[in-house]
Amino acid sequence: IKQVSTTYVENANVGVYSHRYPSSLLKKSGQEEEEEESQEAWLVGGASNAGCAVLRQEQFSVEELQELSSDIDPTKESSLDYYPLTRTGERFPVADSNLQPLLEPQPDSRKDYLHGILQGISTVECNGFRAMAELGANPPQPQRIWTCGGGANNDVWTQMRQRRLREAFPRDNTHHRDDDDDDEELLHVSKAQNVEASYGAAILASAPF
Repeated sequence: IKQVSTTYVENANVGVYSHRYPSSLLKKSGQEEEEEESQEAWLVGGASNAGCAVLRQEQFSVEELQELSSDIDPTKESSLDYYPLTRTGERFPVADSNLQPLLEPQPDSRKDYLHGILQGISTVECNGFRAMAELGANPPQPQRIWTCGGGANNDVWTQMRQRRLREAFPRDNTHHRDDDDDDEELLHVSKAQNVEASYGAAILASAPF
């Protein structure tokens, strides 16, 4: 998980670090345009050991993931409270070398099992953004989240993450519809348009810091 921030954040206790980010790439409008062009920007983040690798460990095939995901309702919470690690130890959003994987109880339904695992990964994501906010990342909550990797192709998981992140970081949504993808005030989770490392390297090489 990474977040663009105007503040430097680092804390080894929760596995958070910062890299320089080209301030010229910050979206400027209104008051931001009046600020100094030399404003610093940082890419704050951390790397969890939890993730979709656990799906391979639990022997979900690509075909099974596609079929089962289509039957999951992303608007509903799973009753399962998993921490989907593939091995002992976590780095972020908490650094705990003794943290154990939690994938029990395992239901009879593979669909329900998958639902619980995907929700568990989503919980780690929410806690990751909370950890960065508590340490002073600015802005303190995400608004647009771009996703890369194999999980980005799972539309059901994307919808699940978006719903749960909106619940974790509530705004005044009284006049919004949850499915209003055109509302810029709502938090959105989308698949990144470009995921190649060479694309990011080219941007960094061309952007003044």
